[in-house]
Amino acid sequence: MARTGRPETPLRQRFLAKFKIDPETQCWNWTAASCPQGYGFLKRKDGVQLRAHRVAYQLYNGEISCGWCVCHRCDNPRCVNPAHLFVGTHKDNAADMVAKGRAARSLGEHNPAARLTADQVRCIRSEIGSHVELGRRFGVSPTQVGLIKRGKRWAHL
Repeated sequence: MARTGRPETPLRQRFLAKFKIDPETQCWNWTAASCPQGYGFLKRKDGVQLRAHRVAYQLYNGEISCGWCVCHRCDNPRCVNPAHLFVGTHKDNAADMVAKGRAARSLGEHNPAARLTADQVRCIRSEIGSHVELGRRFGVSPTQVGLIKRGKRWAHL
């Protein structure tokens, strides 16, 4: 029984009462509680908090395999329209974000944490010498020198 004395409504009924359909985008925008990133949530009877878009996917498409994400085709975190949702790995989700231009990637010198310039990276790649020696000369670790030389860092150059 809920605190009001009424029996708890099934999850599906509670879910269906908490979104509004946008006629233009066909997004089912969550109107109940949401986190700061915009994703809606609701609680089960036992108090466990569930992400609304994951609930939508499960109600309409079935269980979600452990470790899989529910991603949005529409890029609207409030949307719970099952037709706008798909499952994928964290890697799939990140690739989708990059492909849609939503990744805040600051490459190379544009990254505020960068210690090197593009010219210095090119120099490191062309220099012959130990990673320790090059690291000291350019103010980075020998490990970073190795990663730069193998193209694992500054790969965009």
